[in-house]
Parts: sequence; structure tokens; C-alpha cells
Amino acid sequence: MGVFDLHVPEDWHRVFREISDPPGVVLLLGAPDTGKSTMANFMVYKSIEEGVRTAYIDGDLGQSIIGPPTTLGMTCPLEPPADMRGLKWDHLYFIGATSPAGHSLATAVGVKRLVERAKEEGAEMVVVDTTGLVAGAMGFELKFYKIELLNPQHIIAIQRTEEVEHILKGCRRRKGMKIHRLSPSQEVHSRSQEVRWAYRKRKFQDYFQRCARRAISLDAVEFINPELPLLTKEGIDERLKGRLLGLNDEEYFAIGLGIWDGFDGNSNKIYILTPLDNLGGIRYLHLGYLSLKVPL
Repeated sequence: MGVFDLHVPEDWHRVFREISDPPGVVLLLGAPDTGKSTMANFMVYKSIEEGVRTAYIDGDLGQSIIGPPTTLGMTCPLEPPADMRGLKWDHLYFIGATSPAGHSLATAVGVKRLVERAKEEGAEMVVVDTTGLVAGAMGFELKFYKIELLNPQHIIAIQRTEEVEHILKGCRRRKGMKIHRLSPSQEVHSRSQEVRWAYRKRKFQDYFQRCARRAISLDAVEFINPELPLLTKEGIDERLKGRLLGLNDEEYFAIGLGIWDGFDGNSNKIYILTPLDNLGGIRYLHLGYLSLKVPL
């Protein structure tokens, strides 16, 4: 008997049985504090327990489980994880913000890239967790077009009443797509904004606790500034100090994060605070939207 058999609703087991044949891409939808991540953990645990190669994609860039905040993370565990919070990521995609609001295109593209990578690495089931942004036109746009991009075989909608039905009505008649509706678990507890903020701060502190100041030549990388894409090095100044950076490889996946700590125009070197020991694989510095103070 697995750990999740001890304390989950029978409806969860029913949905798992409905999804496991065939599995494919499974997308979770729901407002904040409905238990999406716990349900995702259950799905990953059970599928790996049954010998299915499974990937988990953490699409919640503010309350991230896999990877630091401002990123989307993907992991393919080899053993059934009782708690995914301790898992190491296999791939990261940097967004640079803690909410998809204003960054819906980047968020949708990032999740798509990670799903594609999971499939390339042999995942038969890909469980995609999402943020709680479902309300209004913004929530509809993000989730509706994420569904368009991913074309999931299964959608698990966890809702107290009908708060995601405005999104689901665009999926009800789609061929090859099945909707599974669930109520939140009674064990789910609401988290205040203060609790969520403290969680993000702790995640950043954990990530940057052993950072060092390192230099990288602007001749060896491309600097991507989404806010000012035409900015040349002559426009780089001290206002960037403290800004979060995605340290991306040649495929534009993030190797890690850094904090901008200065620029020497004479040597063309950018100084970065980062826990990474080796910057050799970095091909892009992607400027984020947050500023962080060190120590955090």
C-alpha cells in the first residue's frame, strides 16, 4: 500500500483510474487553495508506482515547488515521491516574475517547452500543475490558450462551485480531451498573502544562501531585456543593480538564477551574484522583473 492510499478521497483514485489508460498530458485547473499541487503529487506518485514514466511540471511561478520562484520547473522522478518539495528539477524555464499577470504569453510558452522536453525524455504521463489565476478575462486568456498550446488528453478541474466553468466550456466538445471535475479536499487550508510572501522569501533565501560574485563577459552571452529589447550596452547603468537574472543555456532553458551586481564597460564584464560555480554553459542573460536585496 502506498503512502497516498492512506489519506486521499476515493474520487481521486477514481480519476486516476480514468486517466491512467491512456495517460498523456494531464492539466490541473483550480483557484488558489483548492489542492491542485497535492492532487498533482498524488497523480505522479501513483503513476510512477505503477511503472509509468512520469513528469511533473510546476507551472506556479509564485508558489513554486520545483525550482525557485519566477521559474517554471520540470522533474521526472525515478521513485514515487511522497512529497515533491524535496525533488531536484531537471529543467527550468525563467519567467522573471512571481505572477503570470502581464506575462501570460511567456508562461504559456514556458509550460509548452517543458511539456515537449518531458515527452522527448520519454514521459508517458505529464502532469501539469498551474497557478490559481482563473478568474475573469485574464484567467480565461491564460488558461484557455495554455490548453490550446498543450492540447491535454485530460483536464482535472478542482472547484468549489463553478469558478472554472468559463474556461471549461471551451473544452467540453473537443475530440480526445476529457474533463474530470473534483471538489477540493476537506484538508485544504487557505493561505494568506503574508504566508505566500513568506514562502517565496524563504525559497529565494534557500536558493541564494551560498551565492558568490562572478563575472561573465558580455562578448560571450546575449543580454535579453524584455522591457527594453533595443537597449545597447551604452544604456546599461547602475539602475539594473539588484535585478533578477535568468542564466539560460543555448536552448533557452535556465541553468540557474543570478542577481545583477554591476557592469564594467571597459572590460565588458557583467558581475552577477549566483550560487552557480560554473558559468560556462550560459549563453543568455534574461533580465527579470524583480529586484532582490542581498542578503535576502
